[in-house]
Formats: sequence, C-alpha cells, structure tokens
Amino acid sequence: MPWFLIEPSGYRYPISEDEGDGLSIGRTPDNDVILNDTGVSRHHAYIRVRGQEAWLYDRDSANGTWLNGQRIAGPQLMKPGDAILVGNTELRMSYAPPEPSPAAVAPPAAPSHKKSAATPYIVLGMLLGLLGLAMIGLAVLPRFMQPAAPTPTPSPYARYADAIRATVFVLTPVGDTPNGRAGTGVILTEKGRILTAYSVVINPATGRSFNRSNQVTVGVTPAAGGQNLVWYQAHVVRADRQRDMAVLQIYAMQDGSPLPNSFQLRTMPLGDSDVLQPNDSIAVISFPAGGEGTGPNLGKALALGEGRAAGFLPDEAIQAERGWIVTDIALSQSNIGAPVLDGAGRLVGLYPGPDASQKSGAEYNVRPINLARPLWVTGP
Repeated sequence: MPWFLIEPSGYRYPISEDEGDGLSIGRTPDNDVILNDTGVSRHHAYIRVRGQEAWLYDRDSANGTWLNGQRIAGPQLMKPGDAILVGNTELRMSYAPPEPSPAAVAPPAAPSHKKSAATPYIVLGMLLGLLGLAMIGLAVLPRFMQPAAPTPTPSPYARYADAIRATVFVLTPVGDTPNGRAGTGVILTEKGRILTAYSVVINPATGRSFNRSNQVTVGVTPAAGGQNLVWYQAHVVRADRQRDMAVLQIYAMQDGSPLPNSFQLRTMPLGDSDVLQPNDSIAVISFPAGGEGTGPNLGKALALGEGRAAGFLPDEAIQAERGWIVTDIALSQSNIGAPVLDGAGRLVGLYPGPDASQKSGAEYNVRPINLARPLWVTGP
C-alpha cells in the first residue's frame, strides 16, 4: 500500500487498494481517521486508491472538503504532497513507490571459434575491433559518470512489520449496550496473552469491568495477511491501576467456540525500556479509535507516529525511577493502549491514555514496558 495520509501530528494512515476499501475521514469512531475537530462532519470525506491513482470524495459534509485550497464538487484525482483541508485540520498525501523488480539479463552469446579464411585480414580486423571498442567506451562512459537513479522511498511501516502483526484491536462492551470501549493492545505470548491500557477494559470511576461478564473482544491481524481482523473472546486476568495497564487472555473464538488446537499468535518483539536513552528514536502504532462506539470500520486501519524519547520521570507511587517516558509525539484518547517501539521495532512502552498520563504532568507520556513485566510474568 504505497499511498499514505499524514495527519498534522505526523501519524501516517495506509490506504488500502482492495476493492470496497479505502480511508474514511470524520469525527465519529466508525471512521478510519478520527478527527476531534468541531468543523469536521461525522462522516466528512473518503479516499479511494485504484492502482497508482488516489481519489478524494466529499461525503456531503457541512463545511466541504478542500484540495490544495479549492473546494471539491466531485471526485478529485490527487498526487503526492497534495493538501486536504477538512474543518480546521490539514492532511497531506504521501506516496512511497514500490521497489521495481530487477530486469532480466540476457545470457551472453557463445563465442565463435570459426577461423578466418584470409590471414592478411586478421590484423586489420583486430585494429578495427579495437577502434570500435574505443568508440563504444567513449559513448558509454558518460552514462556511468551520471549520478545513480534515486532509490524508491521504502514504506515507513517496513521496520515495524513484526510489531504491526502483533498489534491488536481491543473492544470492551459497555454494559448491555451495543457500544464498546475501544483501544489498542499487544500480543505477549503465542497462546493469547494481551497487554493493553487499564482504562480500555476497566472503568476508572468504579474499578470494575465495563460489563458484568468481564468480557473483552480482541481483533487480530491474520497470519496469512488481509484486511479483515480475526476476532476472539478474552477476559481480564490482571489489572493494575497504579501502573495503568491490564493483561487479557484469549480463551475462545468470537462465536464462543473453542480455540483450535493449532491456535498460535505472532508475539510482539520485546525491547528493554531501561536501556532507552534521551533522544532515541521511538514510534507509536495504534488503531485510530477511541472513546465509545462501534461500526464496521473499527479496527480497519493502523496509524503510525514517530518521534523521540525526550527524557524520563519517576513515579513515587510505585517506587519506580523510570515511571514515565517523556515523548514529543502528540498522543490522545484515540491512541490509548498503543505500543511504543524503539528504533528496531521492539516494544519499550505503552500509552495508558491522556487521563492516566496526566499524573506525570503531560497527557502524552507513556509507561515503560519494564513496569508491565510483573503483570504477565507472574500473572495467573
């Protein structure tokens, strides 16, 4: 998927080329790109990719959709770098061309061993051959002196490929309503142990699950690839309000049937948050859905934000010298439960949400992953 939509915060959203898929933009949680902007309609705009072409559609929004300063009246073909304005938010299009397949090289012709019938012409032929080689060299040499063609820009998701496969969508039903508390989680073990933020599965106001059955639904990227998540049932096995994290365990398929004997998930590559240093590169991957809501598009797209670790803060409540990782990545409720990765794509932290992070003095600080190890290592 070489086409991406980039938010002002730097998050990149890949745009699917599959028939019927695309990227929806709006204010409600059933969109792929959720914007907390009062000027954005509930379902504002849509982007569809066909081959190498990307098309922008307005969805009868109140304030219109603008492309490079012009309000669109119908589908508009876009190019890399185009600016899209929805409400008061400017988005940009990006294109990373796929790497070309290497051209086939024809085998060299077999040398001829036929002898000349006229010996006197051998010397003349050699001289003409040398002259021809010299002329060819003069013609070809300037080409070798020209700068090499630029290497196609690789996908910004390439280094995080393993982490993306182990990033899951978490949806906790709220009471008996059709709504759910949405967030992101990470796979810790092959048998389905999941780490997520405390407030994705536990109501901070009551300290209890959002539903009486302690039920959680988890969407996992299929091992064979594809756009549709595979859904499972899970329950909370441990929740730590002081660390702002919770651990889930998958126990059944979405319809309640037992897990197959072959059940095995891809796990998140683990890093060490204690060796993370200020100014080290970090990234946050999350499903862009927060708050309460449901819809067919929930869990369809991943967002990527890149930045740096600005420093560390202690947490006296849990006696941790590194209680928080200070980041320069803009985070919000829509990123709750998101894994934080180091430059090698390994898990080094988890975003507990803006309410929890406020305890550190900033709503976008994250918890180091080493604080979560006791939860899943010693958990039931």
